[in-house]
Amino acid sequence: MFRRLFLGGAVSIAVLALIVSQWTPPPAPRFTATRQGRNNTVLFLTSSEHGLSNVLVATAYTLLERHPEVEIHYASFPSMAPKLEQISERARQNQPSARRIVYHELPDLSMVTVVMRDGKAPASLIHPPGYLGMRRLIQGLPYMNSPWPGEDHITLVQKFTEIIDEVDPSLVVLDIFLRPAIHAARNSSRLHAYVSPLTPIEIFPLEQPYWSCIWKYPVMGSGIPFPVPWSNLLENIYINIQYYYGMFVRSRYSDVQKYLASKGLNDAVFWYNFHNEDVPVFTQALPGASIPVDVVPQSVTLTGPIILSLASAEEKKSELFEWLARAPTVLIALGSLFVWSEAHATAMAQAIADTLLARSDLQVLWKFVKLPYDMKGTTYGDDFMAPLLPFLENGRLKMVPWLDIQPVSLLETGHIVASVHHGGAGCYHEALGTGVPQLILPQWLDLYSFAQLAQNTGIGIWGCPDTSPSWTTDCLRDAFATVLWGEVSNSIQKKAKHFGEIAQSNPGQNIAAREIAKLAASGYGV
Repeated sequence: MFRRLFLGGAVSIAVLALIVSQWTPPPAPRFTATRQGRNNTVLFLTSSEHGLSNVLVATAYTLLERHPEVEIHYASFPSMAPKLEQISERARQNQPSARRIVYHELPDLSMVTVVMRDGKAPASLIHPPGYLGMRRLIQGLPYMNSPWPGEDHITLVQKFTEIIDEVDPSLVVLDIFLRPAIHAARNSSRLHAYVSPLTPIEIFPLEQPYWSCIWKYPVMGSGIPFPVPWSNLLENIYINIQYYYGMFVRSRYSDVQKYLASKGLNDAVFWYNFHNEDVPVFTQALPGASIPVDVVPQSVTLTGPIILSLASAEEKKSELFEWLARAPTVLIALGSLFVWSEAHATAMAQAIADTLLARSDLQVLWKFVKLPYDMKGTTYGDDFMAPLLPFLENGRLKMVPWLDIQPVSLLETGHIVASVHHGGAGCYHEALGTGVPQLILPQWLDLYSFAQLAQNTGIGIWGCPDTSPSWTTDCLRDAFATVLWGEVSNSIQKKAKHFGEIAQSNPGQNIAAREIAKLAASGYGV
């Protein structure tokens, strides 16, 4: 393995100069807002997937509560409607002068809908970290850039354009993953801004000098720590070149791009060209808890965690909150897309049982959905649960298919002593912002980056790094022990609490909402 790695790294270094001279990523088009729109009117255009949209929904909610002068319109896919109704109602309960969000429904062409329609189940995204997973990672890059086929893309651009013309906003707030909306905002010459769950290194690697994105910074999916150890330098260069080659070449000459060009849409579908230097970007990075980069564009604001917590007074009196108050609780929730295979479930069940036996003062809340083996939903049996039966009976373990109360609201109770999650940017920053230690079990792409980041920062650990994306009972048991007791656990708790206090002193959602309200005041008078 090391010989192959050395040869790959040597070749990478030899051709690095050639690559730098040959790659000319398409730049973002120069942009000048020429249509101001109605004063104090904001239009959000976002995905409906929780991990992508939650920072935007949190910003919209904070605008409702803290900036009632702003009229908010929100366009997204059908599954977003209930959440927007909920935040409108909650805002009016807390602030009677708050307006309601005006919702504009899109055709059912959400990212998940399109990916699933193309036969790309969430399990197909799973890959190991490092160069071993690079082939599968590169295959998924077109979906990362934009999953919509050409016709669907044009349909969404037209729909977004119609909504923009109808609302006539002074500001359009965009999701960096929703390329058709970006095209519509640019083509409509509207002032716009981005709110992103990611941190600067995932968004602006090409802004870094001396092509340091190739050699200095770990790429998404690698799991290599920062600063890059000398022992990983050649591997890092090799993986980065593979990754950026896939991004620059595969994405630029896709069938989708050719179709869009045939329809007069020449703004390239490319991950790194969404940003123009004059367009504001709000990222929930918190200094000290994200990878530091040499260059952050002047239009970028680091807000810290942008959190949406909607638990009402009634919900806080619910049976679940009462159960949480009984004992320190470990929350296991691996994201909305994750479903448990028999192997994953079996290893986790035994590790939970062993941990609860070792610590009689703990309890566990496990969000659990089985992986079906076929289209009819046929799946495995319940034999894996045998070690857990005593703890289900005595109430120290709860297994639920869905959390009716948002995880961040549970984290805010102070009863969660560890958040076990998949490493999504949202989960990472929710735990960071509430001061809760993290145990991350990553599966793909940036999940590995956030797992390594939690470990580097000292606020958590990457569980089972040697077997990711799988795990064993032994490594899970060790991971629980590391986070929950002992000297390392004490250090993790202190650092997690420290960053939580920093984040809570000036919440990211307040910063983003305040600045967006200022931008929205730049339109013409009503």
